[in-house]
Amino acid sequence: MLTTPKHPQEPVLFVIIRLLRWHKPEGRLILMIPALWAVFLAASGKPPLPLVGVIILGTLATSAVGCVVNDLWDRDIDPQVERTRDRPLASRALSVKVGIVVAIVSLLCAAVLAFYLNPLSFWLCVAAVPVILLYPGAKRVFPVPQLVLSIAWGFGVLISWSAVTQNISQPTWLLWGATVLWTLGFDTVYAMSDKEDDRRIGVNSSALFLVIMPL
Repeated sequence: MLTTPKHPQEPVLFVIIRLLRWHKPEGRLILMIPALWAVFLAASGKPPLPLVGVIILGTLATSAVGCVVNDLWDRDIDPQVERTRDRPLASRALSVKVGIVVAIVSLLCAAVLAFYLNPLSFWLCVAAVPVILLYPGAKRVFPVPQLVLSIAWGFGVLISWSAVTQNISQPTWLLWGATVLWTLGFDTVYAMSDKEDDRRIGVNSSALFLVIMPL
């Protein structure tokens, strides 16, 4: 059952900002920080400033794509979850058509920025897209969907590091592994608040998986 939106008179621009989660900057920082770790470490603390700008804007565009795609996948699930029922697509404050247009525009912005990078980094950007687009569906078929999200997050490290060095070395993979584990940890904690709703609806999460794991 759909609930009445909390912001019925909200301007469309503000609703789109909520769709992109730009009203919650901490979520953007969670993706940006590992990417910046990588670019600064790979450049021994002195990366080119234009590249830093591309990384910052790229993480904003990429996280926007992820948020909108997630909400498109979950527009019929989110109304059943206390934490997500007021999201623009769940509450029908925005139409699916608008959501698709916003996702495409965000993806195009990310693609334009990717052309600034070297070929290896560019193709890593391309490889990240299917993971980002398919992550929301993982909760329907995979017991630990947060691991898929963690791998998507890890691309930020691979892209940023290779943008400086034009290669991927052992330190890159160590930082990638740390980022994957870090993301899996914090998103599992985040998923704890939705555990009962997820169990009732019948979707997977690492929070539920850890509960049913044998000791």
